[in-house]
Amino acid sequence: MSAAAVLTPLEPRAASATSLGVIDLGSNTARLVVFEATAEGGLRTVFEAKEVPRLGKDVGSDRSLSAAAMERGVATMGRFARQLVTMGDPATVAVATSAIRDAPNGPVFVDRVARRTGLVLRIVSGEEEARLGYLGVASSWELDRDLVADLGGGSLQLATTREGRLETGTSLPLGALRLTQDHLRHDPPKRRELESLRDGVRDLLAGTPFPRATERGRVFGVGGTIRSLARVAMGLRDFPIQRVHGYRLTTRDLEVLADGLFEMDAERRRALPGLSSSRADVVVAGLIVLEELLRRAGKEGLVVCGTGIREGAAVERLGIPVPVPQELLTYRSVTAAARAFGFSLVHGEQVRRLALALFDRLQPRFGWTAADRLVLSVAAWMHDVGAAIDPWRHPQHSAYIIRNLATLALTDRDGVMASLVAYLHEGDEVPEGWTKAWRPLLSPEELATVRRLGTLLYFAETLDGARVRLGLSRGARRLWVVPERSSGWTVPSRVRERLRKPMKRVLDLELVTANDG
Repeated sequence: MSAAAVLTPLEPRAASATSLGVIDLGSNTARLVVFEATAEGGLRTVFEAKEVPRLGKDVGSDRSLSAAAMERGVATMGRFARQLVTMGDPATVAVATSAIRDAPNGPVFVDRVARRTGLVLRIVSGEEEARLGYLGVASSWELDRDLVADLGGGSLQLATTREGRLETGTSLPLGALRLTQDHLRHDPPKRRELESLRDGVRDLLAGTPFPRATERGRVFGVGGTIRSLARVAMGLRDFPIQRVHGYRLTTRDLEVLADGLFEMDAERRRALPGLSSSRADVVVAGLIVLEELLRRAGKEGLVVCGTGIREGAAVERLGIPVPVPQELLTYRSVTAAARAFGFSLVHGEQVRRLALALFDRLQPRFGWTAADRLVLSVAAWMHDVGAAIDPWRHPQHSAYIIRNLATLALTDRDGVMASLVAYLHEGDEVPEGWTKAWRPLLSPEELATVRRLGTLLYFAETLDGARVRLGLSRGARRLWVVPERSSGWTVPSRVRERLRKPMKRVLDLELVTANDG
């Protein structure tokens, strides 16, 4: 099913939204998120709180929660309950994962939370947790035959997909906090402890069915430990953007991190930029799990995903359809941004349609891809978002917002390209230093594509998304622009002159209008 078949045409809907609170109570951390869901299925975070009750710390030999951990957990839930009241007391889904489901006294804890806070915790099985993680990833990425790995404090969830749909869900006792407590007695850990931990992880993964290591299949990584490792790796590489959603964390990244982290104590790790202080003592175990996971999967890296169990719980509760094509997923995230920044999707869609009409005619000449088409779509939808900050300098603000939008459903490469294309929508020249600044992400050929797509967007914006018919000469060197008769509109001479030079210089196109006779 192609994206074009689903989204032609796209009709922006009236502004409406639904609020939903989601609590994720894990073995290490607890998070409260209040989402606002758009009518199209986009999710926007309007409030977020994080605490570290460490329910999985100092568990008994039978995995029972300690009295201290239970008290920390109840206190955390009490604070979340009060914060929900201040947010308008939205409908709320609260899920409890590994530490509570593995604990014989887990039901006692759930009952205590209900009596003292009024919040009803749902203990999810390992398979359910894997499914929620899958739903969260599927809300951001068009999946095919991929593997979703959700690394938590108490367990590792693995979900396999076929044609984008959930195929299997498995939970393994390979959480970063659990493994740290079971194997790493010293700080920094002894070599024998690291080897023992690695052997145990490898043995468990060896007995777990994995999808075949095909070239097309990907691994998506979910969870705070994975995001923390990605941030540290990005800092070491001097990566040009700081958005972890979409970052490809490679086996080489992990090797470099292991060389340093394994020799450090927790205090030194806490000083590393990007590493959460609450994960400094468990990140080593998490890193080993990722290394062994990628080795078992036969992959050289994974895609870091900023959406997971919390978004999955929202998708489930609100009935948001997944899987769907990437263009629709991206449009959903754009609708959420539109609510946050107040820009017009009606205008953006008009500009997009005209820009894509020219894109489709020129695609054979320039060899543009489906990813390039999506880049142009996002740039067209969001080219005016920066006006919320400064209407007079909005192109540069639009570029910054697109590049840094936390859960925009694009890879880091495509997100940067969309931001630069949006920057060019008023016909500005390519800024000096782009080649050097974006060399880690974009090749010279991709920068040339940015310039050409930016010219398409400038063309469509200058014509204000007018209803026109486009014609291309046999040699693709002359472009006729003829207004539709029903539109009652002609191409003003000042508009023709504004467009002619950039169309010729960048696209090698001679612009011809009805006014030219």
